[in-house]
Amino acid sequence: MFSTKSQLRKRTPENGTDRESYLSLLVDEYLNSSSIDAKCQVLANLANFAYDPINYCFIRDVGALDIFLYVLKNESNHKLVNFACGGISNLCLDPLNTTYILDYGILKLVPRLLKCDNTDILASTLSILIQIHNSLRKPELFNTEIIKSGDKIRIQKTLTQKDLDTFSNLTSDHNHLHKNNGNKRPIVHGALLNGLVAGLIGTHLPGPGTILVSQTMKFPNKCFVGEKLTISVELVDVRKILKVKFFCVVEEEKKVVFEGEAKLILAKDY
Repeated sequence: MFSTKSQLRKRTPENGTDRESYLSLLVDEYLNSSSIDAKCQVLANLANFAYDPINYCFIRDVGALDIFLYVLKNESNHKLVNFACGGISNLCLDPLNTTYILDYGILKLVPRLLKCDNTDILASTLSILIQIHNSLRKPELFNTEIIKSGDKIRIQKTLTQKDLDTFSNLTSDHNHLHKNNGNKRPIVHGALLNGLVAGLIGTHLPGPGTILVSQTMKFPNKCFVGEKLTISVELVDVRKILKVKFFCVVEEEKKVVFEGEAKLILAKDY
């Protein structure tokens, strides 16, 4: 829940520390601590405070935003980077903070962050880009230095019979092959696999605003309920029309169950 200045005054004891002073103490604690665990705890607290718009100005004035940016540029510890990304993502809702962050040169850091194998950092980085775009409509967010050939994203998923039943009810595809019939293992809908790929494309790579132009696909092998899948998308061409390759692979057997290519465009007005 967001706070108001009157609420802050009511919650602060007569001789207590006001919000700006408290945030300043957290900044000092971070700068003076030599313990990574302590720094992580402080940075997590600062990122949480960044969620409330009433703290936007305080966080900028006491130097917390500078710490977030410094961590992104110089630290390799995934916990620290994750908290810094989360804090910046929250702060990007404010145009003044967004301008400050862009002036620092955050877009130059994005390609490295997008290659990180930590999904929380990846999600926060994408959130930062979306927030900046929504706040200032910056065209450079679509520059090929930010989204470029070779960028990849992947997730793992194990589909259950409940997933298949839900999809069957939604699409009215009640083919018995997708049901649990005696000793025969249910086969996953091809369209459901395609939907998992679409989720990666539309949410992560290239991301929100992506529109499908055309697609080719094939299903080399059957995918059964309970098999652990790795779903991956790779950006192979970045022009006005983007091109991606995608794969769904059963990890244990290295069995490709779905693969193809898609051509996409980015709708900047969405």
